[in-house]
Amino acid sequence: MTFDNLVQQLRAAHGDALLGVMVYGSTAADVGASRGHNVLVVVRSLDVAALQAAGAIATAWHDAGNPAPLTLTEAEWQSSRDVFAIEHADIAERHRMLYAAHGFGPQPRTAVRDADIRRQLEYELLALTLGVRSGIAAAGRDPKAQRAMLAANASRAVALMRAILRLEHRTIPSAPEAVCREVESVTGVAAAPFEAAIAQRRGTDIPRAGLDVALSGFHGGLAALVAWVDARPTPD
Repeated sequence: MTFDNLVQQLRAAHGDALLGVMVYGSTAADVGASRGHNVLVVVRSLDVAALQAAGAIATAWHDAGNPAPLTLTEAEWQSSRDVFAIEHADIAERHRMLYAAHGFGPQPRTAVRDADIRRQLEYELLALTLGVRSGIAAAGRDPKAQRAMLAANASRAVALMRAILRLEHRTIPSAPEAVCREVESVTGVAAAPFEAAIAQRRGTDIPRAGLDVALSGFHGGLAALVAWVDARPTPD
């Protein structure tokens, strides 16, 4: 499914209620990326019929290799800067608009409080750490499952690393590997396991002999980032 197909189907599902469709996250600036696109959909209102139609669209979009679109009402979009602070800040600084009704656009970065980013960041990092912990246990000694687990969690790890750099008012590189290295310079947490997971997501298999090291470094790195954020003073 192409972006044009997605927008066409969303307009058919939501009609005049559709306000905006945009790509955010790691592929927002990567015009060559063919999958892994995070998409935000904002609508004036939602009813059961629109939800059912949107569900079928989300399934097709997911089957094409993308996360299901995040759909918010206009009121939710305006009021969610505190609970979705990372997403709002990320969208403000980097997004690709696929469709916009007259007057619709992302909220400015200045509307997102660093304190809200800090609070969400610690929660999301801990949740990711626990998810990876469960994934390692579930994968056992199966190399295919181990590689799949690392690949599945690489993008979220990088997204949270971007939030760390944002809190530190650092310039955020476009390449995910460069994000990992910049975070290493800030926190001391090694970039290599995260770079290996990114490469795995792109289809370069981690050698079997190096899987335990990669798993340990990825899990341990996330836990260390949780501790680093927890020790960081909460901004005003």
